Amino acid sequence: MATRRRTSKPQPAVESGSMTAEDLLALYIIAERFPHRQFTPSQLAELSGLGRTMVSQIKNETDSPFSGGKCSLRRLDVWLDKHPGFKANCP
Repeated sequence: MATRRRTSKPQPAVESGSMTAEDLLALYIIAERFPHRQFTPSQLAELSGLGRTMVSQIKNETDSPFSGGKCSLRRLDVWLDKHPGFKANCP
Protein backbone atom coordinates (compact mmCIF):
# COMPACT_ATOMS: atom_id res chain seq x y z
CA MET A 1 0.00 0.00 0.00
CA ALA A 2 1.28 3.41 -0.92
CA THR A 3 1.17 6.07 1.72
CA ARG A 4 0.55 9.68 1.00
CA ARG A 5 2.79 12.32 2.40
CA ARG A 6 1.12 15.46 3.52
CA THR A 7 2.83 18.61 2.48
CA SER A 8 2.12 21.72 4.39
CA LYS A 9 1.22 24.86 2.55
CA PRO A 10 3.85 27.58 2.67
CA GLN A 11 2.97 30.20 5.24
CA PRO A 12 2.87 33.82 4.07
CA ALA A 13 5.61 36.09 5.37
CA VAL A 14 3.05 38.53 6.68
CA GLU A 15 0.38 37.09 8.93
CA SER A 16 -2.51 39.06 10.34
CA GLY A 17 -1.00 42.39 9.40
CA SER A 18 2.26 42.13 11.35
CA MET A 19 5.71 41.87 9.86
CA THR A 20 8.76 40.32 11.38
CA ALA A 21 11.95 42.35 11.61
CA GLU A 22 13.41 40.24 8.78
CA ASP A 23 10.43 40.98 6.55
CA LEU A 24 10.70 44.70 7.20
CA LEU A 25 14.45 44.67 6.56
CA ALA A 26 13.87 42.87 3.26
CA LEU A 27 11.31 45.51 2.25
CA TYR A 28 13.77 48.31 3.02
CA ILE A 29 16.48 46.62 0.95
CA ILE A 30 14.10 46.08 -1.98
CA ALA A 31 12.88 49.70 -1.81
CA GLU A 32 16.46 50.98 -1.79
CA ARG A 33 17.74 48.80 -4.62
CA PHE A 34 14.65 49.09 -6.80
CA PRO A 35 13.22 52.62 -6.36
CA HIS A 36 10.43 52.05 -8.89
CA ARG A 37 9.22 48.84 -7.24
CA GLN A 38 5.50 48.91 -6.49
CA PHE A 39 4.34 48.06 -2.97
CA THR A 40 0.96 47.24 -1.48
CA PRO A 41 -0.65 49.74 0.90
CA SER A 42 0.23 47.64 3.95
CA GLN A 43 3.86 47.36 2.83
CA LEU A 44 3.99 51.12 2.20
CA ALA A 45 2.55 51.79 5.64
CA GLU A 46 5.41 49.79 7.16
CA LEU A 47 8.07 51.37 4.94
CA SER A 48 6.92 54.96 5.25
CA GLY A 49 5.78 54.89 8.86
CA LEU A 50 2.55 56.65 7.92
CA GLY A 51 0.18 54.03 9.25
CA ARG A 52 -2.44 52.06 7.40
CA THR A 53 -5.23 54.59 7.89
CA MET A 54 -3.16 57.41 6.39
CA VAL A 55 -2.07 55.26 3.44
CA SER A 56 -5.69 54.26 2.88
CA GLN A 57 -6.74 57.92 2.84
CA ILE A 58 -3.99 58.72 0.34
CA LYS A 59 -5.05 55.78 -1.83
CA ASN A 60 -8.62 57.15 -1.92
CA GLU A 61 -7.64 60.68 -2.98
CA THR A 62 -8.62 61.80 -6.49
CA ASP A 63 -4.99 62.39 -7.49
CA SER A 64 -3.68 59.34 -5.65
CA PRO A 65 -0.17 58.12 -6.48
CA PHE A 66 -1.48 54.53 -6.45
CA SER A 67 -1.87 52.66 -9.70
CA GLY A 68 -3.50 49.25 -9.76
CA GLY A 69 -3.62 49.23 -5.98
CA LYS A 70 0.14 49.65 -5.63
CA CYS A 71 2.60 52.52 -5.40
CA SER A 72 6.36 53.04 -5.24
CA LEU A 73 7.90 54.64 -2.19
CA ARG A 74 9.44 57.32 -4.41
CA ARG A 75 6.08 58.22 -5.97
CA LEU A 76 4.49 58.37 -2.52
CA ASP A 77 7.22 60.76 -1.33
CA VAL A 78 6.69 63.04 -4.34
CA TRP A 79 2.93 63.01 -3.74
CA LEU A 80 3.40 63.86 -0.04
CA ASP A 81 5.65 66.80 -0.98
CA LYS A 82 2.79 68.21 -3.07
CA HIS A 83 0.24 67.66 -0.27
CA PRO A 84 1.61 69.26 2.90
CA GLY A 85 -1.71 68.75 4.70
CA PHE A 86 -1.08 65.01 4.75
CA LYS A 87 2.49 65.50 5.90
CA ALA A 88 1.31 67.64 8.81
CA ASN A 89 -0.80 64.72 10.04
CA CYS A 90 2.16 62.33 9.96
CA PRO A 91 3.71 61.30 13.26
